[in-house]
Amino acid sequence: MHELELVDLVDESLSRCQVTTWTDGETYELRLDRAGVSPTRVLSSVDFEDALRQLRTELERRNLLLLCNRYRRDAFVSSMSRQMSEGLSCYLVVAGEPVSPELLVDSLGPAFRGDVVSAEEASEFIGEWIAGFD
Repeated sequence: MHELELVDLVDESLSRCQVTTWTDGETYELRLDRAGVSPTRVLSSVDFEDALRQLRTELERRNLLLLCNRYRRDAFVSSMSRQMSEGLSCYLVVAGEPVSPELLVDSLGPAFRGDVVSAEEASEFIGEWIAGFD
């Protein structure tokens, strides 16, 4: 179980939550629990990265951001990191520099509010990072 914070994008308030992972090797489940709210569950037949993408979409629909490494602006998931961790690891990248094994982190590790952005903003940053190698 991962103890994390959620930020409400309407008023920037923070609330505590727990994210639990479960798999039987064929189904990957993420469950987000917080006080006073029904749990949010997402399932994937692919891996936890796919479930994390689904969870992000659902949370953003509710104007919420989960303060975890995977939702950082500079988080990048390679196919190798995805295979090795079932989608629970990501790299933190630096503009103009290739992926560094030293910057492989737990996708559900806590992150600071200033590092976490919407899926669209993160996609733009990673796109620019990749374009920097052309």
